[in-house]
Amino acid sequence: MSVFYIDGEYMEAAEARVPATDLAILRGFGVFDALRTYGGFPFQLGAHLRRLMRSAALIDLACPWDIEELGDIVLEAVKRNGFPESNIRIIVTGGEGERSFLPLGDSRLLVMVTPCEAPPASWYEDGVHLATTELHRHLPEAKTINYIPAIMAQRAAIQRDPKAIEAIYISEGIVSEGTRSNTFIFKKDRWITPKDGLLLGITRAEAIKLLEAEGVLELRDITLDEYRAADEIILTSSTKEIVPVVRVDDATIGAGLPGEMTRRLMRQWRAMTEAYAAAGIVL
Repeated sequence: MSVFYIDGEYMEAAEARVPATDLAILRGFGVFDALRTYGGFPFQLGAHLRRLMRSAALIDLACPWDIEELGDIVLEAVKRNGFPESNIRIIVTGGEGERSFLPLGDSRLLVMVTPCEAPPASWYEDGVHLATTELHRHLPEAKTINYIPAIMAQRAAIQRDPKAIEAIYISEGIVSEGTRSNTFIFKKDRWITPKDGLLLGITRAEAIKLLEAEGVLELRDITLDEYRAADEIILTSSTKEIVPVVRVDDATIGAGLPGEMTRRLMRQWRAMTEAYAAAGIVL
């Protein structure tokens, strides 16, 4: 059974509780970040913690812990669980509120560690389907616990295509991101990914480094028509890593199979994460 950290204590997951009066429950007020380990080491932990703190600042949520303190708590939670590889979710809740509404600054910290479960191998071997939906997220750079729009978008995507694993947000004809991922397209000789107006993913940032090193990346808007007409498309996220996309709505992407450039990037990603694990990087 997993061991979680809540409010200064490590406890079995079955015993983990948050008071019903917490603003995370009453008002959906809170932020989170999620990552995984490679070789038992949390991948880019410092970057994830900095994003967590930025998310809190963007919604004016008190986050009284510093990077070192948060890092120590996460590492201890991972150690206490001892899984070969772990998924880690870090949550800062609003705590108690004045008249159950305005935060009093008593934020709560949760660190949830569970065994790392890889997505189906078929995603990477055969590629996945996506469906697009018209939606512009409020404060897109904040990773908040409000996932109502994402859940509704994903349900709508599955109604349109039962094989769709993700809904892609479109606003005024421009592609931004998925419900739980970032996205890149490959066209002719270049990778392209949206520059702003989205959650700045940590996996996205590392993929950008790999592509910029080869001089094959553009950061700019992508139209929906351009997206559907791409030679190759990928999703990136901490838990999915790099996933090839072979269908968007009614459009087949490329030959309908993971493309050569996608497979190349997937190999580069695997080599990079293996090196990360071997180096034993912590923060």
